[in-house]
Amino acid sequence: MNIRESAKALGELIKEDPVTVAYFAASDAYKQDPKLKNLIFEYNVQQTALQEEYAKPEKDQQVIDAINTRVKTLYDEITTSEVYQEYGKAQAAMNELIDSVNRQITMSIFGNLPDGGCTHDCSTCHAGCGHEH
Repeated sequence: MNIRESAKALGELIKEDPVTVAYFAASDAYKQDPKLKNLIFEYNVQQTALQEEYAKPEKDQQVIDAINTRVKTLYDEITTSEVYQEYGKAQAAMNELIDSVNRQITMSIFGNLPDGGCTHDCSTCHAGCGHEH
């Protein structure tokens, strides 16, 4: 098996991992939630309106304040929604899985860990290097 075939096989294993399955489920829920879609759409519209107001030679501070208030409200509604928070957690777990795999590959290639290397204290190791002391 060559490198590309091995990488493809590893990708298939990662795709089947529960962390990846949960990530895609959370991502789909995030993308398909109608309430969240509407909030994000309005948030983007309000941001555009705010940029346009700031670009005017004579800015209307009352309009700016009103838009800023609405943008903050929308931001809070988006970021506190359960769907958004679940997506964020799933994305963080997915990033950690990919980082862990990358660290293991780096360890296998170079014999040490990036960012400071092996501490010789396995409780600090997130790479799963299997270093025997």
